[in-house]
Amino acid sequence: MKSQKQLFYLLLVAVAILLFAHLGKLYVDIMEARNFVSAREMAEEGHWIFTTMNGIPRYEKPPLPTWLSAWMGQIFGFDNITALRFPAALSCMLLIIYFYKIVDLLSRNTHIALISSLVLVTNFLVIYVGRRANWDIYSYSFMVIGIYYFLLALKKIKSIPNYLFAGVFFGLSILSKGPTGPYVLLIPLIMGYVITFGMPKWVDIKGIALCSVIAVMIGFSWYLYIYLADSDTFLAIMKKEALARENRDAKPFTRYLSFPVQTGVWIFYSVVGLAFPMVKKRVKQPEIYMLFFYWTLFSLILLSLIPSKKERYLFPMMVPLAATTGYYLHYLFHSLDLKKWELHLNKAIFTALAIVSLAISVGIYFLPLTVEINTVLFSAAAFVTCVSLVYFIYIKQNFQYAFCSVIVLMIYTGIFGLPVLDKMLSNNKEFKSLTTIKAKLHHENLRLYTYSEYSPEVWFKYQKLMPEIQPGNPKTYPADKEFYIAMNSNKPESLKTLEDLGWKPVYIGVFDDNEEGPHSKNYTDRKIHYVYKIMAL
Repeated sequence: MKSQKQLFYLLLVAVAILLFAHLGKLYVDIMEARNFVSAREMAEEGHWIFTTMNGIPRYEKPPLPTWLSAWMGQIFGFDNITALRFPAALSCMLLIIYFYKIVDLLSRNTHIALISSLVLVTNFLVIYVGRRANWDIYSYSFMVIGIYYFLLALKKIKSIPNYLFAGVFFGLSILSKGPTGPYVLLIPLIMGYVITFGMPKWVDIKGIALCSVIAVMIGFSWYLYIYLADSDTFLAIMKKEALARENRDAKPFTRYLSFPVQTGVWIFYSVVGLAFPMVKKRVKQPEIYMLFFYWTLFSLILLSLIPSKKERYLFPMMVPLAATTGYYLHYLFHSLDLKKWELHLNKAIFTALAIVSLAISVGIYFLPLTVEINTVLFSAAAFVTCVSLVYFIYIKQNFQYAFCSVIVLMIYTGIFGLPVLDKMLSNNKEFKSLTTIKAKLHHENLRLYTYSEYSPEVWFKYQKLMPEIQPGNPKTYPADKEFYIAMNSNKPESLKTLEDLGWKPVYIGVFDDNEEGPHSKNYTDRKIHYVYKIMAL
């Protein structure tokens, strides 16, 4: 039996590989690009408080995550994707560590804590969001850390200092993405706690008040400052954002019932772990399991109440869900008298994972990719995992070793699979980045403007401010006699305003910054630019 410290180190190794290996791989998505563009303008333009994106005020999100990206960019350069993503991956690592501490604190069982944490870090959605430098991961990470100290305080362990720490991290969560963290993590936990254990017989009013005041002071400090200093712009942006959230990505209440898909390899066990009547009777700590069950349930309900729905918004639910899954897996690994149907069910689940591993091992050679060392190694790792699963399921009948085989496959995916995926996604044969025009502009000593377009990913790649010319707003028209302009549309009527003002447009060419080809759902017109040289008549 390994010691708690040894198990903890094992977890750290798995977390480090899954979150930090090839961190610069996979192209920057739109959420990251917004963060990185604002971060660059913080450092280069001094917009540390009054945040901007391509020179336009951007108050939709608090600045803490952007500050972290800006500091990394100042040190390592704003074209270093690994450095810009590092704070996000580190935040996710801290989330996993403190989740481990929360489960260990409540269960007093390091094995349940380890299993649950390994399930969490190998969760598809956790890996995806945790390696991306958007606002979400910071908000959830700070909230989970704060919850740990809040639970310590509730257990009367150094109450006042831990209430203070909880308030600080709750505040940092709000400063990362507004009240999202408390809404989708803290409130569901409190609701689950009350249902499971009832209302506490004692409430430390002073401690709760201290925690709340600190959280509000830190979390809403930036909002208050921006409101007082630039209220008209702030209110206009907030109104626009509220309307957009009501209409953008609006999905029915039932949309998130497909949440098991987001867990990746744990799609089946995430469902089994929520079979409340069955699992509650099997685990040795039914009340703690119930707490995590209700935490998961209320997180799902509260998330479903929000009209705007995206798969990545399900991340908070993955936290308690990993614990319900971990509780069942712990029971499975230590049970000596599984019922026949349950034995067959678990064999079927791991057999399905073995089949998937075999499919990866063989199918990777049918992808439109050049076979390289990573391809071969990933294929070999998947094949070994398939053999291991079959061996441990049918010969050794050891589900714990089968579980470890899946964890190892995920680690190999991080080491060998990500480079393969990166090459697979970079399949646009017509790729021609707008950045290639920079040398021409530098030679002619001219500037590039944009015309009523929105393309954060390209703004990030370009690494320079691209001022926007807005139709009908003379203040945005350049004073230059010659300049270049990039547009998402190639319609001649889009240039009529400039022609009426006495400028002559000359077509230069089209630039396509889509990493994926036209057949992909991620192919988008906002990454395509038609460039003109504009000259005064």
